Amino acid sequence: MTGRSRARFWYLAWLGVVLVLALLLRLQGIRFGLPALLDPDEPIFLLLALRMIKEHTLNPAWFGHPGTTTIYCLALIEMATFAVGHVLGWFPDSAAFAKAIYTDPSILFVPGRLFILLCGLVTIILTFALARRLFDTRIASIAALALAIDPLHIRYSQIIRTDMQASVFMLLELLAAVAIVRRGDRRDYIFAGIALGLACATKWPAAASVVGVFGAALLRLLEHPQEFGQLSRRTLLFIATAIATLLLTSPFLILDFDTVLANLHGEERPFHLGATGFGLVGNAVWYVKGPFLQSLGPIGLLLALAGFVIGMRRSSAFAAIILPVAVTFMVMISAQALVWERWIVPILPLATIAMAVGVVAILDIFRRYWSGVPLTAASGLMALLVILPLAATVRSFARERVTDTRTQATAWARARIAPGSKVAVEHMAFDVLRQPWTFLYPAGDAGCVNVRANLNGEISYAQIGRWRGMRSVVDIGTVAPQRLSSCRGDWAILVNWDRYRAEATRFSAEVANYDRFVQSGRVVATFAPVPGEVGGPVVRIVQFPQSTGDLHRR
Repeated sequence: MTGRSRARFWYLAWLGVVLVLALLLRLQGIRFGLPALLDPDEPIFLLLALRMIKEHTLNPAWFGHPGTTTIYCLALIEMATFAVGHVLGWFPDSAAFAKAIYTDPSILFVPGRLFILLCGLVTIILTFALARRLFDTRIASIAALALAIDPLHIRYSQIIRTDMQASVFMLLELLAAVAIVRRGDRRDYIFAGIALGLACATKWPAAASVVGVFGAALLRLLEHPQEFGQLSRRTLLFIATAIATLLLTSPFLILDFDTVLANLHGEERPFHLGATGFGLVGNAVWYVKGPFLQSLGPIGLLLALAGFVIGMRRSSAFAAIILPVAVTFMVMISAQALVWERWIVPILPLATIAMAVGVVAILDIFRRYWSGVPLTAASGLMALLVILPLAATVRSFARERVTDTRTQATAWARARIAPGSKVAVEHMAFDVLRQPWTFLYPAGDAGCVNVRANLNGEISYAQIGRWRGMRSVVDIGTVAPQRLSSCRGDWAILVNWDRYRAEATRFSAEVANYDRFVQSGRVVATFAPVPGEVGGPVVRIVQFPQSTGDLHRR
């Protein structure tokens, strides 16, 4: 084995170890909450995919992210799940399959989450490849490990959303951008265009990565000015390929344009419960002090910030491609009215590459002054300072995910609520659906609906959309006031009451709804989150007297 082959073997072995570690960390808690659905957005993607299958259409009929690639992939996963179950005799026909998944959503949610987990592992591989082409194997190895143990990356590798799949396509585009700097072949521009089109068909903000290809083309031009004409034509080819890929992947962006406009309008909310922003600068500070600090740890964050500066000096491709994409993406999400920690997921790979650059720069300084045991000790101490905070956060996230206030509340309810009771629930508590109760679920303009009766008819996303109207959240607070009496039963499990009260000035109407709803009831149990131990919102269980009458007559 030659020296080059030996080096290749060892870095591939290291990448294999990192991927195994990443897989184990992401499999832990992959079934969180199930069969209850604790993430409010996960069911939307699976319901949209189910609707496509049921109605034999390729139109997702929703383009908020736009999420087209994710919805198509989920539809294929759902068909494969049915096919396997049918062969094994679990589902004799499609009706039995539908009944099974509405009884136990885990049948579809686990395969869907495993698909997102796979996307997360692919981003680690692509991050390694990108860092290695920009710098060297040392930086690539550290970046891959940092992303593998990144708490936020682990969390969103376990949730059915578009962020992780968009990250895959963005990284593929950036790899093509690096190839443009090195070779400038037509195929590199075409590949970059395909990746960008797929990224935009998955998550609109992925369009920020276009500046990476423009930066690569400009750097190529500066190094090879004689290629001006060729570069101009190929850049136009890149743009045309990206647009063509977007429209071929998601043709209903044109064919169902009215729905596109309606969905985009629905996404442009000036405020959202628990996610209202603070302006451009305030949002940027929130992302740095919140999600990025959680994701990288205090030392890791400082190393990443330093790494962006150092990386500019060590690699012209990093300066022309990676930095502009990171800055553009950060400005784009900070300019929004809302803030969500998940919005930074696509640039976490870039942040870990920058952090790895910072780590290697520090190690190089150590080598100038120390060797042997002192060098090993200093390097080990720095590794501990970076890794220990991340390990603590990973552990906290895992414990919080496994133990949730909503599952605690439903366990309490199962043990104490009598058969035949009418129970209002604000979250999709499939874990208590087999209890002999009548379930009432808030549905906006429709008031509260009988969950069991509607599940027997298989709730569709269109039906949920009609219930929600323009509401971003459906709960007791957002039920039409004239329909509030339809939510009254013997018990209520409330998950958003305290969240509204924390923002009472902005959500005075919703707080008033809760006040009217609970005025004759009594809070008999409260389940509060405990950082590092119990996740979820504050959940309150309210018991009502047997004959309460109409709320509006009290």
